[in-house]
Amino acid sequence: RQAEEDASLLVSLKALLQEHPGVMPTVLFYESNQRLLALSDAYNIKPSPQLLDQMESMLGEGTVKVK
Repeated sequence: RQAEEDASLLVSLKALLQEHPGVMPTVLFYESNQRLLALSDAYNIKPSPQLLDQMESMLGEGTVKVK
């Protein structure tokens, strides 16, 4: 069940990222197993307050970082 929810969330997140194309690579960090996952260049973004807010509403407050 959790895997299905995670897969659905990832599909939604990728769709959101593609609405904000740019040059900044996107990297996901899974806290549960301390794993980094670099997404392909297709998901590079142009960060904006709107995008970061949308990502945090999807993933949880305080979960999005820009470096």
